[in-house]
Amino acid sequence: MTKEQFILYPAIDIKNGKCVRLLFGEMGNETIYNNNPIDQAMWFIDQGAKWLHIVDLDGAVEGKSVNKIVIQKLLKKIQNKANIQLGGGIRNLENIDFWLQNSVERLILGTLAFENPNFIKKLENQYYKKIVIGADVRNGMIASHGWKNQSNISATDLIKKFNPSIINSVIYTDISRDGSLQGVSLDDTINFAKSIPHPVIASGGVSSLNDIIRLSNQFSNGIEGVIIGRALYEKKFTLTEALQKVKKAKF
Repeated sequence: MTKEQFILYPAIDIKNGKCVRLLFGEMGNETIYNNNPIDQAMWFIDQGAKWLHIVDLDGAVEGKSVNKIVIQKLLKKIQNKANIQLGGGIRNLENIDFWLQNSVERLILGTLAFENPNFIKKLENQYYKKIVIGADVRNGMIASHGWKNQSNISATDLIKKFNPSIINSVIYTDISRDGSLQGVSLDDTINFAKSIPHPVIASGGVSSLNDIIRLSNQFSNGIEGVIIGRALYEKKFTLTEALQKVKKAKF
């Protein structure tokens, strides 16, 4: 396995057209880091980002693409400079097709996957490896609709419903740590990755380069990458530094 296979995903969360970070997923508890998400995207690309993790936060709550125009402008600016993983408010096939036709590489389905797993099962081969399942977890159970609705379904049980051939990977987000700089839920993430047949992208709580190293050391256990948000915005470390650490890691 090559060292480049562990992927770092700088996060660009968009609310009211601005680049923000939320604390514990609370829409009312935001910090605005950049009024221009496009500038933020280019800043990450300049530091070596190969992927960007973009979420329409308003869309996740409202069930539609609220920040569509901003995201379209961002995609046009980026063009082929980085791959895009996009989520937030994608609730039907029309949304999926629109974004895939507008240079998005992967689409994150959270609420749709939770509410209608049969939709995922029926996706045709043209969506092969284009779909990422968002497993947003609070106390081990799935939360949906921008994390506002809490279920009693475990993340593992949800993922087992899907066709492995369509799913590219699963984002495992610990809501209780998201945006908190408290460190990743390493044991929970490892256990989850071992329990499903899909690669896992860790998310929530990254606070230091040590978190990046610990996660990348679990590549053989199915953790293929990590989403990094507030730690980069608060300058706990740079994306360039994190990429260098991953290159030196032994898989």
